[in-house]
Order: sequence, then structure tokens, then C-alpha cells
Amino acid sequence: MRLKAVIDKLFTDRQVIISTRGELKYLKLSVAAQAMGFAAAVGFGGVFTYLMVSGALQYREITIQQATLLSLQSDFNSVSSDFELAQSKIIATQNELDQQYARLEDVLADRQIVEQALEFASSKAGDKTQKKSLEDRIRTLGESLHSTNARREQLELEIMQLNKALFQTARQRDEADTDREKTHSRIASLRGLVNLYASTKDEIYKELEHTRTEFASLKNEFNSRVHSEGKLNAEVSELRSRLTKISSENKDLIGRIHDRTNESVMALREIIVLTGLDPEKLLGHSDAEAGLGGPFVAAVPGVKLLETEQDFYAQTQKMEASLARWESLQTLLKQLPLARPVDVGYITSSFGKRRDPMTKRTAFHSGVDIAGPKNSKILATAPGVVTFAGKNGAYGTMVTIDHGLGFKTRYGHLKKALVKKGDKIEYRTEIGVMGSTGRSTGRHVHYEVIYEGEHQNPANFIKAGRYAFKATPKLEKAAAD
Repeated sequence: MRLKAVIDKLFTDRQVIISTRGELKYLKLSVAAQAMGFAAAVGFGGVFTYLMVSGALQYREITIQQATLLSLQSDFNSVSSDFELAQSKIIATQNELDQQYARLEDVLADRQIVEQALEFASSKAGDKTQKKSLEDRIRTLGESLHSTNARREQLELEIMQLNKALFQTARQRDEADTDREKTHSRIASLRGLVNLYASTKDEIYKELEHTRTEFASLKNEFNSRVHSEGKLNAEVSELRSRLTKISSENKDLIGRIHDRTNESVMALREIIVLTGLDPEKLLGHSDAEAGLGGPFVAAVPGVKLLETEQDFYAQTQKMEASLARWESLQTLLKQLPLARPVDVGYITSSFGKRRDPMTKRTAFHSGVDIAGPKNSKILATAPGVVTFAGKNGAYGTMVTIDHGLGFKTRYGHLKKALVKKGDKIEYRTEIGVMGSTGRSTGRHVHYEVIYEGEHQNPANFIKAGRYAFKATPKLEKAAAD
């Protein structure tokens, strides 16, 4: 892992800035290009080192070969001198042998003379004294001849030894000549390599110098990156400390927002409770229709956060949940029919059991009757879509609006309807004029609130609306705080 970190620090994306006539050009150096450059530098360095070491070894070998050649030359000169000395000795020995042969021939001649004299003396019967002296002389000559033969044999042995030494010297000379020829060929080969090295040396030096320049540039850039990284680390540390400080400072603010949001949520819940409906049921219906989706991104486990960050995120999540609930309630309240259908008017008949104005019998009244001035405007109590507009039996001219979330409102006994089926209307849009059409005893509007097919008491919605309109400024102020 440490090696990978070092490699990641050494080989990162870099840019080289080149200025040409005041124009800046950016040359991007990728990680692969840097790695190839580094590998090329290492390769050239290896080749240069190999050639230097190979040249040194070759020069050393040449020096050793030259020393060996000088030693062989010295041995050859010594052997040559010994050979010349042996030749001179052989010549001297040969001369001495010639002298000994001459003396031997003289002795032989003297012996023949002596033998002739002896024969003459024996024939003449000479005196004994002369005979004895001749015998002594013959004996002396024989001994001299014997010593001469021994000396000759010794000289022949020395000549044989000298010939043997001369043969060995000649063989060593031939071997020395062979080694010298091999050495000369080896020297020629080494000279060729030296010449080749000399021819490529300049190019290698240039390439090495270029590599050194690039390495120095990369080293400077690396140092700059290290310095920048140090500055970035310092900035990150400063930002972390600032984030910690901001998180600590905003913790109380988020808590206050959370509390204010909860208060607003409780106020909105009270408004819905005043209508007689269950807020949780309405919110559940709203959540069911809310759109959800998006790609799946798995959470990254094991992310270590600061303690202040954890508290900040926890408070933020609580606040977001409260705000989401508050927004859901706000959206719900905008769709609830909480307003009065007329600006001016009073309730003449309430919701529930009542005495029927026509038959005077007890009957169930599904809405409220609100009377008002002539030609009073009938207003939509919430935004929605008109699902019916026209004559409807006892209701006379009637308008029905679907507000979504299961809510509908009906407006009966109208003098005329100002909308048609399919119209999308906003809150407080004029939908008709108050009248007395259908089963009616006088000018009024019959107003109904229906939730999921069941009639609700419109008076509760109107009461909740009055409370909501009073609480709205407070809620808006709390939200602004």
C-alpha cells in the first residue's frame, strides 16, 4: 500500500506550460506518458551504465592481454638468448670435440708407431727399460683416450639436452606466436567495440543530458505538487475546523427551527382536527400519492464523521422530517375546502337532522344552507376540477368540484353556473350566482362537503378555516424565523 501511495504521488496528471511569443500552451502529461518517460530514462541510464562497465572491463582485459603479451615477449627474448648461448656452447663443444678427435687421431698414430716399435723391439730383443717406458706411455695414452671418450659422451648428452631445450623453446615460441595472433585479433575486435562506443558516446551523452533535464523538471514539478498538496491539506484542515465551528453554531438554530416547525405542525393538526377528520389518515393518503423513485445508490458504510458532524446531521434529519411533515400539512390544507362559499351570508339550516321545510317531517340535511344578498357570488372553497355543472333535480342548478385526496364540494340552488365540466379552478374562483332553483323556498346556496363518499359537516370546515386564517400569519412568521 505504501509503494502504491508513493507511485500515485510520483505519477499523477500534470501539465507543462509552454510560452511561445507570449502565447501559453498547456501540454498535458498523462500518467502513462510519465511512466514511459521514466522507463525510457531508466533504460537509457541502464544502457549507458552497461556500456561504461563493459568498456571498463574491455579496457582492463586489453591491459591484461598487453601485459601477458609483454611477458611472453620477454620470455621469448630470454629463450632466444638462451638458444643463442646454447648454440655458442654447441659450437665450442664441437670445436673441443674436433680437437679431441685430432688428439685421438694423434694418439692412434702414436699407438701404431708404438706398436711398430714394440714389434721392432721384440724382434730385436731390446732392453727391458725402454720396453717398460713404452708400456707406461701406452697406459697413459689409454687412460687419456678413456677420459676423452667419457668427455665426448658427456658433451653428446649436453648437446641432446640442449636440443631438447631448444625444441621446447621453439614450441613455446610457436604457442606464443599463436597467442599473439589471437591477442591481436581480440585487440582488433575490442578496438572495433571501442570505436563503436566512441561513435555512440556523444548521442548517449546527449540523451542522458536530455533525460537529466526532464528528470529535473519532473522533480521540480513533483516538489511543486507536494507543496500544493501541503497547502491543500492545510486548507482542508482549516475547512474542517470551520465546518466544526459552523456545525456547532448552527446546532441551536436547527433546534429552534425544529421546535418552531413542530409548533406549526401541531397548529395545522389542530386545524384538521377541527374539521372532524383524522390528520394521520389524511397524511397517509397524501404520502401514498407522493411520487418516489430515483436510481439505487448503496450507502457507504464505515464513513467516520466528526462528533459535531454527527450531531449536525442528526438535527438536520429531524428538522427535514419536521419540515416534510409541515409541507405535507400545508399542501393538505391548500386542498381542503376550509373557506365560506360566500363573502356575505348567514346559515339558515345546519347539517344533520332537521325539519323538512316542505313536508315538515324530520329528515337528514347533507349540507348547510347559507342565505345572502341578491346575486351574491358563489366562490370555490378550494382549488380543484369541475366534475358537474348544470341541472340536477332537487339541487336545481348545481356545481360539483373535485379537490383531490377524496374531497368534493357541491353548490346547489344556483341562479346560474359560471363554469363548465372539466374546468380547472383556483381557490376563491367565482363559479356561480346565488339563486333559488330546484327544491328551494328562497334565495340561498346549499353547500356540501364530501370526503371519500361520506358527507361531512361543512360548519366544522368553515370553523377550521376561520382558525386557519387566524393562525396563518403566526405560522408564516414562525416559518420565516
